[in-house]
Amino acid sequence: MGYSLYIGLPEEELDIEEWMEAVAATDGCRDASESSHTAINPKTGESLSLASAEGDVEIYDPEDGQWHGAILWSESRGKASFNSRAITRAINGDLSDPLWIIVRSLAMQLGAQISGEEGEVYDLDTAQPQ
Repeated sequence: MGYSLYIGLPEEELDIEEWMEAVAATDGCRDASESSHTAINPKTGESLSLASAEGDVEIYDPEDGQWHGAILWSESRGKASFNSRAITRAINGDLSDPLWIIVRSLAMQLGAQISGEEGEVYDLDTAQPQ
């Protein structure tokens, strides 16, 4: 299980309309609510298919030319989440990481922050926890 990071406002919840406007205005990501994603369990070979929910986001990976489900919207929390492993390159200093560019852009448009499960806040310029 991975460690989740969140895009959200520090003192209040984001609303879905505001979130989707930011997604629509951000290059390299799109609404995934009409999509489903299939993954293969590497140990068993089992194919798992998951439907996306309203507010979920896919990002485009220029390296493989594919769209990937990457950001999940939580209506009950008023924030979006993604796996911290997805931005390992950015945390290690490579700020050209495609997902980091997108989550940073979304946070900046919304006046939001990126925070971790333990409450740490990530600097939008360095991808480092403060």
